[in-house]
Amino acid sequence: MMRLQMRVMESQRSVKIMKKWRNIIAGGLITALFVFSLSGCAGKETESGSQENAADNVIITETGETLVQEQPTEKPEATATPEAQGDLPAPDVVPEEMPQEPEQEQVISEEDQIESKGGHLQIVFMGDSIFDNSRDGTGIPYLTSEACDADCYNLAIGGTCAAIEIDEKYENDQWTSRSLVGIVKAMRGDIPTDIFNGTRAGEILSSGNVDFSKTDYFVVEYGMNDLLRATPMSNSDNDFDIRTYVGALRYAVSNLKELAPDATIILCAPNYAMFYNGDKFIGDGNTLNTGYGTLFDYKGSCEYVAKEQGAEFFDAYLDLGIDGYTAEEYLVDGVHLTEAGRRLYADALSEMILSIEETKNN
Repeated sequence: MMRLQMRVMESQRSVKIMKKWRNIIAGGLITALFVFSLSGCAGKETESGSQENAADNVIITETGETLVQEQPTEKPEATATPEAQGDLPAPDVVPEEMPQEPEQEQVISEEDQIESKGGHLQIVFMGDSIFDNSRDGTGIPYLTSEACDADCYNLAIGGTCAAIEIDEKYENDQWTSRSLVGIVKAMRGDIPTDIFNGTRAGEILSSGNVDFSKTDYFVVEYGMNDLLRATPMSNSDNDFDIRTYVGALRYAVSNLKELAPDATIILCAPNYAMFYNGDKFIGDGNTLNTGYGTLFDYKGSCEYVAKEQGAEFFDAYLDLGIDGYTAEEYLVDGVHLTEAGRRLYADALSEMILSIEETKNN
């Protein structure tokens, strides 16, 4: 009986000692944390909350072991600055052969509109040669506007990208780019329009005949030249890097919304294409990667930005039925559309716009 009582007393004494050491260790650690907070972080109000709660993260186990819980750190918010900054990602691949950019002569006739004709809607088109070349009554912008009873202002310029070139300046007072970003800046009045001299878009921008704030639909079509020039797809360090395809589209949509808050913005994917180097076929939109993805990848990025920014998306790549089997009927040189292809495109695009109008009016 005496031995049992002695064992109980020894056990109780051990528990008291363990508690004493636990309190000493906890107190010492808290004191050390407090001293560190005074010496290393004095005067920083943003860190005071984490210092005051430091002791709450200390755990003393039953064996006297001291543990400190790690606190989750918040990720910094991305800066939405429409400027080029930081390094761009390196290309995913370096193709053995780059495709040649096919040239197509521009045709302009009296059907190409530069002032209001009293249409029910106002549609402003921006894009590359897919929208720019055929200004003769058979082009996509004209056919679409006719079907929608709309005034058509075609600001497309052949050979241009959504993004600015890597070596182009992005400050307004040094601006030289005729890209999508440049067109949007000109509409906003941020840059002079003389850099567009010699283009039909330049005539419209400098005429003063168009109030872009009253636009009902902005139709934006880029991506083909971004692929051919190996434009970087995006920059993880800057969501609005206008040297990238995604950043340029984001910049355009956000600024067009400010310019005409009531307008509907339609982002059009590049159409399916087949690419050649001379007479040699080197791939199509599904296979040719010029450094940052295939044409299908640029299409996917366009769709992503449309959904992200609350714009409409027109899938010219998949929904028109243009592919390797129908290319002979709808493509002139593997890239540009035949008249049948342009009418196919315009029919589908005008159907989308009229459907949106019907929804608005109901």
